[in-house]
Amino acid sequence: MLGQAKRLLELKNLIQKEQTENKDGKIVSFTSGKGGTGKSFLSGNIAYLLSETGKKILLIDLDLNFSNLNTLFNIHSANTIYHYLTYNKSLSDIIEKYNNNLHLILGESGKTDHPAFSNQKAELMINELKNLSYKYDYILVDTRSGIDEGTLKFLINSNQVIFVVTPEPTSVMDSYVILKMLKINGADNSLKAIVNKCFTAEEGKVTFDNLDKAAKHFLKLDVEYLGELNFSEEVIKSIRNQIIFLEGQNSSEISKQIKKISLTFQKQTFG
Repeated sequence: MLGQAKRLLELKNLIQKEQTENKDGKIVSFTSGKGGTGKSFLSGNIAYLLSETGKKILLIDLDLNFSNLNTLFNIHSANTIYHYLTYNKSLSDIIEKYNNNLHLILGESGKTDHPAFSNQKAELMINELKNLSYKYDYILVDTRSGIDEGTLKFLINSNQVIFVVTPEPTSVMDSYVILKMLKINGADNSLKAIVNKCFTAEEGKVTFDNLDKAAKHFLKLDVEYLGELNFSEEVIKSIRNQIIFLEGQNSSEISKQIKKISLTFQKQTFG
């Protein structure tokens, strides 16, 4: 109880800090309107690739009670985001080291007493991440699919939001709904999109154009196209085997596509 009381006092001090601290563009959230778009695969492999180029990366599984990144990386952590949201640990306490440049904050799965991700907890997490940001070149966040109040709060306060979309019309529509909610709530972050599970490059571009045209026409928002990834049995196999795809598939077409997308991160500078 004493440890938890101390943690609550720390959090009280954090939430009182000015929201203008450390606005350096480092917090990048991956989101989608529906499950199964490949958010975890993309955020995990982009984080791994950036770490291999020398970037310091913190990757966070914000799907809370439906964690995927622990399975993707085949890693178990005794301390997860559950312990943070119950006020028992700080974010620094729950960071796992995957390699020298890639650190992870993992989620839980199936806890019956998992706390909700409220607006206040999202705000506290954002503030604490900003205090940690000096240690990293990027903080990549794999959010839950869909939207709730905490996830929306987190997306609004992220510097960049990357929509992972598939060619199905429902995926495009669901992403549009999240864009609309960001607009209604006054978000002014950088908006980008990746189209996953395409059969052709043209299919990816058409899918993005459908989302972009709706965003421009109805919401007056600009979305940047980062590229597409092909549908691939190799990707499915790597997920089943709990192997990071880019650790063993550096010459495949999917690897080239991920590397091309990651260049948009490597070209950016902050400060």
